[in-house]
Amino acid sequence: MLLKSSNDKVYAYLSFLGYDTLYPPQQLAIERGLLDHTNLLITTPTASGKTLIAILAAIKTLEKNKKVVYLTPLRALAYEKYQEFTSIDKSGIFSKKIKVKISTGDFNTSNADLSSSDVIIMTNEKIDSIMRHSASWLSNVGLFISDEIHLIGDQDRGPVLEMVLTKIKKYYPSSQILGLSATITNAVEIAEWLNSKLIESSWRPTKLIEGVYSEGIIHCNNNTRYNVTESGRDTTSMTTDLIMDSLQNNVQSLVFVETRKRAVSLAKKVSDLAYTILSPDERKNALNVSKQILEEGDDTDLTKNLSKLISSGIGFHHAGLSLHSRGIVEDAFKKGLIKSLFATPTLAAGVNLPARRVIITNVTRYDFMYGASVPISILEYKQLCGRAGRPKYDTHGESIILSDSRTSHEELYEHYILGIPEPLNSNLGNAVSIKLHLLGLIASFNGISLDDIYDLFSKTFYSFQDKNNTSLFDKIDSALDYFMDEDLVSIKDSSYRTTAFGKLVSNLYLNPETAVSFREIITNIKPRSLSTNNVLGFLQVITSCSDFYPKFSFRKQDIEEFNYLFYNNYDEFFTDIDIMDCSRSLWTLYEWIDESTEKRINERIGIEPGDIHRMVEVAQWLISSIFEIAKLQKRNDLLPIIFSLESRIKHGVKAELVPLVQIKDIGRARARSLYSTGIHLPNDLITISETKLALIPKIGPKLAKKLKKKFT
Repeated sequence: MLLKSSNDKVYAYLSFLGYDTLYPPQQLAIERGLLDHTNLLITTPTASGKTLIAILAAIKTLEKNKKVVYLTPLRALAYEKYQEFTSIDKSGIFSKKIKVKISTGDFNTSNADLSSSDVIIMTNEKIDSIMRHSASWLSNVGLFISDEIHLIGDQDRGPVLEMVLTKIKKYYPSSQILGLSATITNAVEIAEWLNSKLIESSWRPTKLIEGVYSEGIIHCNNNTRYNVTESGRDTTSMTTDLIMDSLQNNVQSLVFVETRKRAVSLAKKVSDLAYTILSPDERKNALNVSKQILEEGDDTDLTKNLSKLISSGIGFHHAGLSLHSRGIVEDAFKKGLIKSLFATPTLAAGVNLPARRVIITNVTRYDFMYGASVPISILEYKQLCGRAGRPKYDTHGESIILSDSRTSHEELYEHYILGIPEPLNSNLGNAVSIKLHLLGLIASFNGISLDDIYDLFSKTFYSFQDKNNTSLFDKIDSALDYFMDEDLVSIKDSSYRTTAFGKLVSNLYLNPETAVSFREIITNIKPRSLSTNNVLGFLQVITSCSDFYPKFSFRKQDIEEFNYLFYNNYDEFFTDIDIMDCSRSLWTLYEWIDESTEKRINERIGIEPGDIHRMVEVAQWLISSIFEIAKLQKRNDLLPIIFSLESRIKHGVKAELVPLVQIKDIGRARARSLYSTGIHLPNDLITISETKLALIPKIGPKLAKKLKKKFT
């Protein structure tokens, strides 16, 4: 028997999936107390069945009428996990409906609506924000699952994850913690910090063969060599040779490259040769995907290039693509319709796309902090090569590093293939992280003592590793002094409390220093200098703050054209600034709210659709934050202007369309179409007939009927 009779629902779920045996790590997790509410840290390779482990623990928690929270570092992974967890309800093992919900958006809310959900999938930042709002439903969470827990060592995302886990340990001690991770060198240390049992395993459902390619030979770690037909010994030729070898042997490959530009150029390089190898059916299928990209995507050159390449069975994937295009590429690759996919390393963390062969063309990445290319870590290499081998399809996977003239294949083999991943270290100790999370902690309580603050931070992984809390407490004291000076926090009867401003900043999830700078600018705006034309001023404030991303500096060819915009509208800025205080990000947003298309922005400024989407999303959050701060500062004269700009950023429209985009189902294209036919305000819909409304381009009968029902 696989499981005891007391685990009937777990057994029934496995039967629903058609399982009669478990992977070794899954069986070990059950033996070590997974179903008995035991804290566990599972560190096993990619595709070793960690998600099923999480689902089995979730089923036991749901049996007790407790909630399950699944934490993921990236939004891109949230929907994938949502689909997997909805299988609990589909299995029919519970008499009631099991409600699964994703929550990754607005930070300024406690999300009370989640109280009716059973399984909630969210990012680490979202749960941190909800904890700041002291959401009551958190007390009913019986299981916290932390996926990709090795990211606790990440410089950017690590501190948030660390503080979330610390708060779970401290404030929800009766909840079970399940940490999921790739192989971690110092897993024992992390498990001890989490008060968890450790399950380590190198088991994989497919055998992994690692090798280094040099001078026509792949030197493998299973004591074999594999010859590849050479066309040259530069990196481009070597990549092409490996791709052609893959295609000729009907092996799907995932190629990791260092830049977006390189991903596109290498894909173009192999596409013509790749097409000759495709069968008639493969060409037909690839063409269908190619047409889908064009029909459903944007009209930028980037998307057109992608469509053309996919017709040859070749694709590329990076953050510059629109979310829609990335989804089509991922789906086509999973179905085997794309034979070789060139991707930047962000793909390794963002989505689950295994391939028989993984090719790593370069083991260096540009590091903006150092201003130069630096070698990737062994941990990152292991993450990349972990994508090799598709469970259920391959008996083994292959990971191949390209060796160029700068590094011998022996050195690469020794360092990466035989190397041990670097231990994870906390990154909580920087001043920005301390301020962000300290303010969030104080905001969560109606008064908290310094001893209680010290107590929580002494339970962090940073403190666990450092052992000496003196430097940590000094940083806390310094942050508290800053909060007092900037009216973010007050103290009364030895208890720290957030002021109205401090509470707002915490709820908005802003860096306190960013919020202080916003308040200063709002305070200093003179009413007589205010106009509806302060758009550039607000955009400059947003795009220059530390919370804004992605940031793109000007290229040489941009300066002359932006000069005209800058100096002809200089009075829109709130402070004396230089043109280099601006950026392509500011220019992009300015074009976006002027109703420029993604194609025009891409051609004129060189910003790709995926980056435009992220800029708009972050800018919405920041301009909304400015609105809330202005409201708190009683700057009612600013509110209509900021609200208008917020709508313009959200929908990408000129000011004249703001009233129309407030209507549900009316975006930038429909609003412009309505405006062009004389409908300038929502109430103008009252006088037009449904028949005439339906004839307006982009409206149609269905929407016309809906609008007339609302405006009669």
